Amino acid sequence: MSTRFYLRNEASDQTGRPTGSATTDADAGHVGAQRLVCLTMSSAKGAAQVERTWNSGVSGPAHYDLVGLFLSPALAGQTLGLGQRFTVAAALKGFAAPGGPGQYYLRAFAYLWRPGTGWVATLSAADSGVRSGVNGGPDFGLDETWRILQFPQLGADVPARDRDRIALELWCRFAIPGVSELGYAEFWGGTDDTKADGEVVADAASYLDYSSDLLLGGDKQMSTEEILVGARDLEIDDVNVGLLDDETSVTVTYTPQHLEHTAAQRFGIQRVDKISERVQVHAVLLLPTLENLRIAWGQPSTALSVSGTLSKLDVGGWGAVGGGGEQAPVKLVLKGKAPGTDRSRTITIHKAVAVEASEHFYDRQKRTVVPVTFTVIEDSTKGHGYKYLSIEDDAGAYSFA
Repeated sequence: MSTRFYLRNEASDQTGRPTGSATTDADAGHVGAQRLVCLTMSSAKGAAQVERTWNSGVSGPAHYDLVGLFLSPALAGQTLGLGQRFTVAAALKGFAAPGGPGQYYLRAFAYLWRPGTGWVATLSAADSGVRSGVNGGPDFGLDETWRILQFPQLGADVPARDRDRIALELWCRFAIPGVSELGYAEFWGGTDDTKADGEVVADAASYLDYSSDLLLGGDKQMSTEEILVGARDLEIDDVNVGLLDDETSVTVTYTPQHLEHTAAQRFGIQRVDKISERVQVHAVLLLPTLENLRIAWGQPSTALSVSGTLSKLDVGGWGAVGGGGEQAPVKLVLKGKAPGTDRSRTITIHKAVAVEASEHFYDRQKRTVVPVTFTVIEDSTKGHGYKYLSIEDDAGAYSFA
């Protein structure tokens, strides 16, 4: 199955939508300001063909003109796979007076667009880092001619996040020497997408096509599937610590500290630097085993011994002040439901140590629980920006280990 979006003559209401080109192509600008109004793509066709006509008034050297910008519906998180490809189809025509040799090409550029970021990866080239448009078959005549431009296959996987969109820039390339009066037109928004490349079409339904299924994100604010409810599993050094308190479960807290720079000659804050960051994990363990107590109280693995049926936990007393030494860190893995249908989330915390007081009480009318708080420390084997933790969402319904 493939996924097809039709180009529509409807202005996009996406916040931060593209208002200019993301290619390295130089726009001659003959189409006018209308080319910078971001339009939409949708799975539904338009009602009637839309024509965008302009005069370039240029003879001699070849040049490019940006015709229009289009933005797809929001995507769901997925991978645009190695070997897949996009195809663009559009109708165009070109004419000149007093007439002369030359050619007029459909030219297009497609890329993954992200709110707040813009261009993420090119989708119209094998190399996702290339930012140049691609030409499709020439046309120079008074008939509206259907042109189909098949982009190269993707040379590598391109990961897309929730709310990413596909942006398409429709261009044309002129190679018409010796002509002084030029006029051109491009067409979209109609009902006919059945023509083969080079055929005449009267009601063009121009489109962008992907060779496989695309998962759409829909309206995230209205989707109940995106709400996370339910308990979590906690593993410490690859061992599941058992049931967690159903009221607090697990809390992961990220606390950055910032330094604000001000100047005597200015009223406002001039710059903000992040100077430290702290991540803590708090859980309440319902199984008061000696192993869970050892973890909560930050005791070394040697503090717990087993001899036959006897298990013993020794606690505290390091001798001289400071003799306790560096506390051995543990790895934490937190598993649970992820936003979406049948998806699971795994949070892996590379290194953490148990800190703070851990109250352990016995009451004949209350549960005996083991609260524990971990402070996350940097893993020096990881690169910058990767030292604390990672969060992965993947397919597969969550179930308790």
